[in-house]
Amino acid sequence: MNTRNEDNELVAERSVPVSGFSRELRGVDDVERFWFPWALRGEAAMPVHVVFSASLRAAEVKMGDMKAVRFSDVGSAAEARELWIAWRQRGRGRPAFVGPRRTGRHPVAHLSGV
Repeated sequence: MNTRNEDNELVAERSVPVSGFSRELRGVDDVERFWFPWALRGEAAMPVHVVFSASLRAAEVKMGDMKAVRFSDVGSAAEARELWIAWRQRGRGRPAFVGPRRTGRHPVAHLSGV
């Protein structure tokens, strides 16, 4: 599983996406777009997109169909990437919902007199 993805550099992209990122950030003249691979829960790596504006000192980072996460007061796309990785790692841990175990914990109904 990826922890920091230090071997995977940001890769510049030519176009800025239309969906998933704020209009404010997409509309700035100096906006740049990058991507880097990230594996979610040990699965195959997926591209994570970073949209960054040096003039706004802001970035948004988005993976797949997840909502973009905005970071303010960032100096580079690489800094936004590191903030997103730290944010993802803080969010890991126990899942929000853990269903009941089925083995050995389910009461069995006994039919008497049948």
